[in-house]
Amino acid sequence: MRWESLFADLEVQAAAERQLEFEAEVSATVSLEWSRVPMADRLRAHRGSELRLRLRGGIDLRLVLNAVGADWLAGVAGVQEWLIPQASVLALGGLEWIVQEEPSQTRRRLGLASPLRALAASRERVSVLGEAGVFAEGVLCGVGLDFIDVRTSSGGVQTLPMQALVALRSSAL
Repeated sequence: MRWESLFADLEVQAAAERQLEFEAEVSATVSLEWSRVPMADRLRAHRGSELRLRLRGGIDLRLVLNAVGADWLAGVAGVQEWLIPQASVLALGGLEWIVQEEPSQTRRRLGLASPLRALAASRERVSVLGEAGVFAEGVLCGVGLDFIDVRTSSGGVQTLPMQALVALRSSAL
């Protein structure tokens, strides 16, 4: 009788140890998989969601995320549309533990220059923000490899290096 109790106790201990080993393996696998997730795929899973963003220059936004590229995101905050280089994002709030890969290789590679060129083609007025505030307001009239040109209301053109951009937003209505 005592032996049955002893064997039953050993079986319970072995089962508990197997469960701990299994949980450790699952945790290691999840950590490994999560380490391979780019931020763009995590953001892509949140299209249509409102996120809290802190950008360089102390800019805080509540943004409804509409689009995600290789190194940028776009959405609406209030009545303004925003285009934000991913490098400008210091912190994000409102993300869940979900991921969505972009199935299209072409769209996966769309860098910041692609939406900038689309904005230049649309001839819409934009405000270009840097860490010190608004750098320029006007129509985006040129997109180079690492710079943009903005035609201001005075008719002059202001050239800005892309690395200085914190965000572009539609001009106030």
